[in-house]
This record gives sequence, C-alpha cells and structure tokens, in this order.
Amino acid sequence: MQLQQVFESAEEIAVYKDGSREVYPCGGEKFNGICLRWNAMLANSLVMPAFGVSLNDITVQAMQRGVWVEFCFSDELTINELPFSRLLIEVKPDFSGFNVVRYTADRGYAGRCFYLDLRGSDMRDVYNYISQ
Repeated sequence: MQLQQVFESAEEIAVYKDGSREVYPCGGEKFNGICLRWNAMLANSLVMPAFGVSLNDITVQAMQRGVWVEFCFSDELTINELPFSRLLIEVKPDFSGFNVVRYTADRGYAGRCFYLDLRGSDMRDVYNYISQ
C-alpha cells in the first residue's frame, strides 16, 4: 500500500486545534469531509525521502499550538518497513509539502517520518475545512 492510499483506511480522524482534540469516527459527515479534501490534496502528491525525525516530547508539546490532523488505524500498519498505528500531520494553509509523523504504542511519536510533496498544491482547502 502506498502512503497516499493508507489514509483511506483510517478508523477515525482526530483534529487538534491549539491543544483541544475532537474525534470524528469513520463514516461521519466531518470524517468524510476531511477525507474528501485530503484525497483531493494528495491527488498529485509524491512521497519524498524524509529527513525529519520526530521526538515524542517535542511533538506532543508542538501539538498544543496550531492545527494538526491525526489519522488513527485499528491495527498497526507498515510502509517501507516503518510501523505506525496513527499518522499525525501539522496543517498550515501554505504548506506545499509536510512531514507525516508516525505513532506506535511502544514509542509514541518517535522515529523517522514520511514526507509528502504536494507538487504545486497546498493545504489551504483542508485547513479551511478543519478550522471551521
């Protein structure tokens, strides 16, 4: 499975706004709205080599500011030998590429990230929708 397609198998989506967390279950209106915009944003994206490494404490602290979206899965998945049960992304309207932070039960938000280049697109539509 490619990184771009794995988001579609999320069981729920959590949105963090300045530290406040809201959870949207699979099939719900907000979940579907996020997925629709997310998939459109990723339509021409390209997975690039990631230079980012997440440190759990720093990531948890960073989640207290700004807008973040987290795709949560029922089972641990693996892409390119990198396991995860959640994928966390900071959402900023002008981002044209971003780190995808992996979460595992034993390490938290620690370890190598994925990176997606939106190839001329940005996160504006996703940001506007989840910021409402």
